[in-house]
Amino acid sequence: MYQVGIKNKFQASHFLRGDFAEESSPHEHTYDLEWVCWTENLDENGFSVDIALLEELLEGEVQGVRGRLLNDLEFFRERQPSVENMARFFHRRLFDALEGRGYAVARIMRAELKIWESPDAWASYLAP
Repeated sequence: MYQVGIKNKFQASHFLRGDFAEESSPHEHTYDLEWVCWTENLDENGFSVDIALLEELLEGEVQGVRGRLLNDLEFFRERQPSVENMARFFHRRLFDALEGRGYAVARIMRAELKIWESPDAWASYLAP
């Protein structure tokens, strides 16, 4: 099995709904985002997944949230803007973007989206 991964970084704000002390007030994080895809085989070009394509799509998605208040995004209107839900948000958006580019997402056997909200704290979403 092959793995390909990329990283990106962005700043955004959020606040948690409920009684979470200072986390319940708007505050900013610098997030590190990692996207790893697994494939069983290489394609006709000898790639697991085209890294340049992954980087382009990830940068496009990150640009859409950079500097924003995440609570204002439609996805988070009814969801807690936790790093767990952020990982799911990015995973869904990135797979939609891959499909929109005509990429055969069925080749990807597994994908993980990991978001670090600090050097010591992260959450991920893993999908088969």
